[in-house]
Amino acid sequence: MPMHTTSGTELALIPAEESCPYEYWVPWLKNLALEVISKTHISRKIGNKYSAEDFWEVLILHTMMNLSIDEASNELNRMKWEQLNRHRRRKRFPKKICSKTRKFERLCPHGDQVRKYRQTLPMWVAKKLNQVIFLAQINYALRKGLIDRNISILVDNNDQWYYGSDRFPANSFINKSNKGPGTSRKRKYLGIMIRSKNTSLFCGVSIIKKGHSNVPDIMGCIDQLILEGFQIDYVLGDRWFPTYEFFAELNVRGIHYVGPYKKWSPIKKILEDFLKNGGDYIRKYTIKGAPKKYYHSLGIPVWLILTNRQGRRLRDIRRDFNQKKLDLQDAMKEIMVMVTTFPPPVGVKQRQGWANGICRRYDRRWQIETGFRDLNRISPPSNAHTNVRKFLMRSAQYWAYNTWQLERAKRKMKRRIPKSWKQGPTLRQFNHAQIRMYRASLVF
Repeated sequence: MPMHTTSGTELALIPAEESCPYEYWVPWLKNLALEVISKTHISRKIGNKYSAEDFWEVLILHTMMNLSIDEASNELNRMKWEQLNRHRRRKRFPKKICSKTRKFERLCPHGDQVRKYRQTLPMWVAKKLNQVIFLAQINYALRKGLIDRNISILVDNNDQWYYGSDRFPANSFINKSNKGPGTSRKRKYLGIMIRSKNTSLFCGVSIIKKGHSNVPDIMGCIDQLILEGFQIDYVLGDRWFPTYEFFAELNVRGIHYVGPYKKWSPIKKILEDFLKNGGDYIRKYTIKGAPKKYYHSLGIPVWLILTNRQGRRLRDIRRDFNQKKLDLQDAMKEIMVMVTTFPPPVGVKQRQGWANGICRRYDRRWQIETGFRDLNRISPPSNAHTNVRKFLMRSAQYWAYNTWQLERAKRKMKRRIPKSWKQGPTLRQFNHAQIRMYRASLVF
């Protein structure tokens, strides 16, 4: 309503909760999961008492409430008993079940029953769930104007450390590593994220077998986005993604790539030549495939950009190298090699601006790194033992992350609200809001 101030009549600020109310995401995710279950012809009736809806309600709340499955199940059971007795004059209490242990009547499945139901879901159902839910979240963002049809793709691997006794080849998803805290084994997940209008959302996740390529999973996700009408400007990746197989698939679709390049032996020769003889910091290079598979295939032309991301000039590095202040190995460590399929312009000034633009684009890749860090804060680590169950619970964290980012993106678009509110809710505030909305839905 209008209010009178010294400068005239102005409109009062509306609280963020009223100007941008929260979406109720728990039934939204649950209904999508049940839709997939129905389309895959898996029975929705589990046993004599519960249905798939009851189990998915616990699984979604487990992720949204940042509780373990047992704690989420017990909390849901307590809230349902409160709902049942809220308007009853004579309260009803759980009946004690004849057993050696203390067991009482429940209105929702307990943790062990949820875990057994989760164990019945095969891998292809988990992948179908990801495909449907990620696509629904992206279309939601498109309808709300949070993203547009022009997007960029960010890809990266995320390691989850493994402390069990499974080993390769008995378990083909267990990879070896020497960087784990107290372990040398890990599961490797592939995360695929889209970025548009300062909004970042995950659009795909896969668990990668040891010795297998992640290119089919990436291209399958990209093809799905192209079918939905999205225009992909470029793909950002880390230094282990630029391969002949990946670039060949991107070239067919007319998609460019930007990212660092690993310092293989040919790249070290280029760096050594630059340090000793100077020359252009933008070099044309040809990526060739493995002779066994791509012997008769033509090489893919790319451009290498020699740069330093710590603020030093290349000429200063060359000067220190020529004055013997740096040896060859230390000098090469200070030079970062960027690879791209974007063709450079002709002029000197234009090439310099082009190279700076490529490096600035790469800075946006860190959004997926912070996304991986936030995923570990969404819910407690799952105690699932099999790869399918572990993948399913990891996927649920990706779904919850996207819902949180959608709420933040909606508030950034608001006008005439305090700047501190436009940052959107923190992860803890978002979780508490979803819990309050769920309790209110049970009451009414």
